[in-house]
Amino acid sequence: MATQRNALAMCDTCGFVYPHRVMRLNSYGMLVCPEDFEGQFDLKNSPLNKIPNVRDDPAIRNPRPDTGGRNLQWNQATTTWDETEKYWQQI
Repeated sequence: MATQRNALAMCDTCGFVYPHRVMRLNSYGMLVCPEDFEGQFDLKNSPLNKIPNVRDDPAIRNPRPDTGGRNLQWNQATTTWDETEKYWQQI
């Protein structure tokens, strides 16, 4: 540890020499200058590397009944395109 007020240290990232009192250790243990110090946003502490707080809630809020014909049974379905052809003739 530097004990003198005018002690100098070299940045492990950029290689420039700074006063030792302004140097900081990053999360990898490297002695870096203020310009190269990433703070809490380096690879170890990045928010991208943390597990997101996601709640998988299968319950649906305010559900609506399905009246759009999606609950059609197989025996009730038609295989003809009569309704579609009528629609296209109206255009």
